Amino acid sequence: MLEFFSDGGPFMWPLGLWSIMALAFFIERVYTYARMRTEVELSEVTNDLTSRIDSGASFDQLREYCAEVGKLEGEVFKDGIERFEHLSREQRSIEEMRVEMNGTVERAANGYLERYLSVIQFVANSVVLLGLLGTVNGMIGAFEGIAEKGLGEPTIVAAGISEALITTVTGLVIAVPSLAVFTYFNGRAEARSTQFEPYGHGFVDALLRRWSSTKAA
Repeated sequence: MLEFFSDGGPFMWPLGLWSIMALAFFIERVYTYARMRTEVELSEVTNDLTSRIDSGASFDQLREYCAEVGKLEGEVFKDGIERFEHLSREQRSIEEMRVEMNGTVERAANGYLERYLSVIQFVANSVVLLGLLGTVNGMIGAFEGIAEKGLGEPTIVAAGISEALITTVTGLVIAVPSLAVFTYFNGRAEARSTQFEPYGHGFVDALLRRWSSTKAA
């Protein structure tokens, strides 16, 4: 393996780094999605939080609850509460606040669900180019060997061609699984975001009920 890495030339180092990045963020996504709550648990958390909102809990208390809950729900609802605090100080109609808050919750959910996927996509797209750079570098070395030694030294030519092929293969071996990981988790993110949407809207409705009652008083 070390000999294979060495024969691939200098571009094997960035290729190795890219493969570590893809593996690390793949493990992080697997861990994150494995810890996600079921829809029943999501409903319980949302109902608990909306009950606290309706009962008049302070924003600090709501944030503390979100920190305890953690995961997707905790992060999204915490961002929603912070955005609502700012909006409640502005002169907005209830429909304007609803649109703004629903957008905030949806963006926060997508941000959590799609976290690091852009890095995996970048690895999948760029690692092939890195492999091609290594290929070009290897072919340049092969032709320089031919220009210097002629065709009487086949080992020089073989070394350059070997470097070119190794980097090409390495880039493809990293790119294909990285693209598969991105596609899989992108689909999971879309499905989970759709599942979470009505609960996020219920959370927003609870905040707006509280805001409306405060205005009416």
